[in-house]
Formats: sequence, structure tokens, C-alpha cells
Amino acid sequence: MVHRAWRFTGALLSSTALLVACGDDGGGSGGTGGETSGAATSGGSTSTAGSSSGVTTSGSTTAEPGTGAPTTGGDSSSSSGGGSSGGGTTGGGAVAPVLLTITLHLENKTFDAAYFASLDAFAATFEAHGGRLTFEPRDQVVTAAAGPPMLFDWKALEARGHSVGSHAAIGGTQTVSLDTFTAQAKMRHDHLAPHVNRLDHVSGNCGAVDWVTGVVAAGFKATTAATVLCLYSMDPADRPDPYKDLACAGPTDPVCHHSYPEDLPARMHPWRAKSGADWLTDDPAGQLVVIPGSGTLPCLAEEANNPGGTLPSCTLTAEDVTLALADLDAAIALADPDLVNSFYWVWGSWAITPAEQPVLEDFLAAVDERVAAGTVQWASVGGILDAYAAWVQAHP
Repeated sequence: MVHRAWRFTGALLSSTALLVACGDDGGGSGGTGGETSGAATSGGSTSTAGSSSGVTTSGSTTAEPGTGAPTTGGDSSSSSGGGSSGGGTTGGGAVAPVLLTITLHLENKTFDAAYFASLDAFAATFEAHGGRLTFEPRDQVVTAAAGPPMLFDWKALEARGHSVGSHAAIGGTQTVSLDTFTAQAKMRHDHLAPHVNRLDHVSGNCGAVDWVTGVVAAGFKATTAATVLCLYSMDPADRPDPYKDLACAGPTDPVCHHSYPEDLPARMHPWRAKSGADWLTDDPAGQLVVIPGSGTLPCLAEEANNPGGTLPSCTLTAEDVTLALADLDAAIALADPDLVNSFYWVWGSWAITPAEQPVLEDFLAAVDERVAAGTVQWASVGGILDAYAAWVQAHP
């Protein structure tokens, strides 16, 4: 029986590995800063730490029995070519690719027809490169999309290979009863479920409560965008250093708002959590899959220039792309052929300007090279969950 007990230390890394989410978020995975309102094509884009859901097309990414090495499937797009140097390999020499997605926190805008048209075009840009995204709308976004009139069809988006999950924006630094938290999580789940084909995951759900038990009872199977805020559910004595004495002003406090775990190897592999008290330990009895993330794509340069500080609105720049690719290449070098290797950034309070579009194209072209080399494989959160489920089945 394979049992991997992950216990993470709080060793702080360089700013390229310690990535802070920006954007406004009431539930712990959002951020701070002046966000723009109106259609997604106006104003600067802001970002937060990611959310999770799982929906895939047919032939989802699976794990090769006995190795856990992902193989190409319909939810991901990859080349069958050889791997690049530094990537993990199986015993037969095949590359163990890093399953890549970007999670979009959809919040804090005017959710009109122009917003959803821009969102649809954004998805199409990724599709042109074989990319798979993970959309995490707040409840007000779900309501706006449903209409009447209907402004956006999440099921059609799923049919194009993307995933949809809930960005719940619940929890926080103040203690709340488990019953109250569970009811809030179930409201988010039940609000979104009729509008999607598959609803697996949630983000923005951490705080001073057994959030693991609560979101599982609400119907979720996985969570994304874990931050330091998630440590609030643990006994202070059990928290990793330097977080035994947390005193954050709220979910968007810079101390609590950055991605956790901070150690890159610990951010690359999903695990099963049994309760909020010990969510950092992989437990075969755990019913919630934790898929850790690696910060916010448009805010990487701001975090590098102002580590630990409150971030302003962020715009995707060439510097962000450079930092993102460096982090991705580090993940490729650490890919373990015996595990499911997952990696994602968040794009929170999603928006994009015309000036950012060519930067995005440059980023996608650079990812194309890694896909062609076999070291990266696009997969939505749904595809990652499918790969992990196959790995668990192969490692009872």
C-alpha cells in the first residue's frame, strides 16, 4: 500500500516561488487592490489565488497503471514527441509531463454581455493552442450568466474541454460554526450545479473552521488555491513555522493571502485531506482532494518587486511571463514519474485589456514549445482530478 504523508514546512522561498494572489475576495483566495469595473476589456486585470472544479471532455487524462505517469487524453493537448532535459521520466524513458491549467476567479466586475463575450474569446485564444482552462465564478456571476436572457452557457464551455467550479468566498479569520459554513458551501454548490455538467471543486473556502469537512458535506470533491489562510483550521501548535501565531486582519491580509504550500515540490502533487485539523497530511481516508496552486499570473512581477506587501491591480506583462516560465520550468525539472504532477496559476478577478493580448500570445507560444517537447500537457482541473483518481486506483 502506498501512503504518502505530506507534511509541509513553512520555509519561505524566493519571490518567484512565493507568489501572492491579488484581487478582492471575501473567502480567502481573493486579493486586494483597485479593481476595475465594467466589461472585461476595460481597465487593468487583477488576480487572486485559484479555485477548482473538474469537467473534461471525453478521453480524459489518465494515469498509466503502476507508474502514475499521465498519458495524453482528450482533456489535455500534448505532443507525442520526446521530453526536454530536466523533466521526470518513467523507467522506459517516457517523459512524465506536468499537467497545466489556469484557474480564473470570476468576480468583482459588471457581468454584462460584453464581459461574457470577452471571456468566451479568452477561452478561444487558449483553445487555439490546445489550452484547457478552469473557470471559477462567484454566485453573482452564475446568476448573471443564467439571465434571463442567458448571457453565458457553462455547459458549452465544458464541451470545449474546460472545467467549471465554484469560487465560494466563504470562511475567513473569524471563527464560524461548521453548520453555518457547510450551509454556505452547499448554497454555492447547489446554485452552480444546474448550470454545469460536472461540478467537483471549490476555491475561496478556507478559514477558522473545519473547512475540509464542510465542503465535502456540501458536495465538493476537491479544492484549489490553498493559501496561508487555510492554516487557521489547524491547532496553532500543529501549524508549520512561521505560522503558529497567525493574526491576519482578514482573508486578503498579505500574510494570509499568498499560496500555500510555499515549497515548490509540495505544490506539484495533489493529496487527500481528511479534516481541516490535518489537511496538510495525505490520508487515504480523506474525501477532499487538495490541488495546490502557484500564485497569480498577472501579479508575478508585482510580487517580485514588493514581496509580502499588498498588491495593486495587476496587468499581464512580459516580466510576468518570464517569471511564470521560470517557475514552470522548475516544476518540469521536479516532475516525478511516480506521481501526478499538476501546476497552475490563478487569474483572479479576471479581465484582460487589448495591450495584454500580445503578451498572452507570447506566453502561450512559449508553453507550446514545452508541450511539443512532451514536458507539459494542458489539462483542466477536471482532467487533473481524473488523472489523480486513476493514480489512486493504481496505488491502493
